[in-house]
Amino acid sequence: MIPLIIQIRCWLLETKVWRFVGFVSAAVGLICYALSSSFNHLFGNWNLLKVILYTLSSFIICLLILYANTWQNSRSLRFKAHTAFLVLTITAVYSFFSDKIMNGKPDAYTLISCTSFSMMSLSLSRQIQCGFEVDLMYFYLGCLIVQLMKIKLSLAIVGVCYSYCVIILRSSFSSLNVTQETQCLGLEEQHVIIQVDSQHKNTNSHDNIMQEFMTCMNELKQNNSNIANKFLEKVKGNGKLVVTDHNFIIDALPNETINHLHKTVKMMVDAGFEKECSDLYISLRKEWLEDLLINKLLRLGKMGFQDYMLGRWIKASKVCLKILFPSERRLYDRVFSESTNEASNLCFLEVCYGATIQLLNFADLFVNQSPSTWRLFKLISMFETLRDLIPEFESLFPSSLVNEVIQIKNRLGEVISSEDNSPSSIEEMQI
Repeated sequence: MIPLIIQIRCWLLETKVWRFVGFVSAAVGLICYALSSSFNHLFGNWNLLKVILYTLSSFIICLLILYANTWQNSRSLRFKAHTAFLVLTITAVYSFFSDKIMNGKPDAYTLISCTSFSMMSLSLSRQIQCGFEVDLMYFYLGCLIVQLMKIKLSLAIVGVCYSYCVIILRSSFSSLNVTQETQCLGLEEQHVIIQVDSQHKNTNSHDNIMQEFMTCMNELKQNNSNIANKFLEKVKGNGKLVVTDHNFIIDALPNETINHLHKTVKMMVDAGFEKECSDLYISLRKEWLEDLLINKLLRLGKMGFQDYMLGRWIKASKVCLKILFPSERRLYDRVFSESTNEASNLCFLEVCYGATIQLLNFADLFVNQSPSTWRLFKLISMFETLRDLIPEFESLFPSSLVNEVIQIKNRLGEVISSEDNSPSSIEEMQI
């Protein structure tokens, strides 16, 4: 599962998300303003003409907000200047008549409309850089604080906190463009503009790299079902005849997919997103490994561990330690070839830890259950499997996990020896 913080970051980078937020905020704000006491004070009671004009104006405003990114195509300084002047005039006239006519406390519709219009302005600032959208957001945030103070002075704290969160969110956007109004200034200021524009291009490049990495991970995720089918076909049959294959996953994936992912990971690391990159990779690979082990190899479903699944466990343990886990390590080393050995060991452990613990828990449960003659033979098979796989555990995992495997193997030996009534066999089995 993708980490929430990365998913939220990706959403905030999507222009489509902000188009939707702006459209919905504009619609909610216009509807609530039409129902508010502010509208009645300024324009009087509703009649047919007002309904038609307001509906038509609202429809046009919503369309403008929905397709605001088309404004960005205009690079005319005159257009931006006239747009900013128009917004300034409208807000000034509204403030004058609003302060003059409205004396009572505002209703809930007024507060909701101010909040919605501030979010609409925030979405505009994410989509365009015409010079007025941030000022418009500040205007509506100020109106909201004033309206809350008219209701109760202490409610200003709520308005201030909300305004602070919106402004911080606005400042975190990486797509801030430098307005081109300063291009008419002198040579020294033009140099500053070029430098800031260069920084802006770098941040846009970082965003593109993040999106490219998400595309690569989705491509890798789409190949998971094909890899799983090939893997199940490869290990189909007798579990005793498992052949070691450390390159299975790399061979099953297209070379273009691996190379593309490797290049993108390198760019992510160079851009300073190494932690986000490794966290997302670990999360997706870990999820796939555990699903393959539990639902495809052990086929537990909702039944949990049962005695008749011992054969599945033996086969699953062998194919995981001889094929699946080493193949995951080779894939990680190929994708993150620039990582240090210590970092690679840690990340690989996080990828395979959940699946490994599932295997060990299965064995541990059988150690604690009441023995029987039938189970004794299966316990011997489990003991021999763990004993034979200890070299694989040692080559893949740290000593702490290997010691846990040895402890479970020794406990299996003790149970088998106690059932076999052969005290001398304990020492032999623990070698």
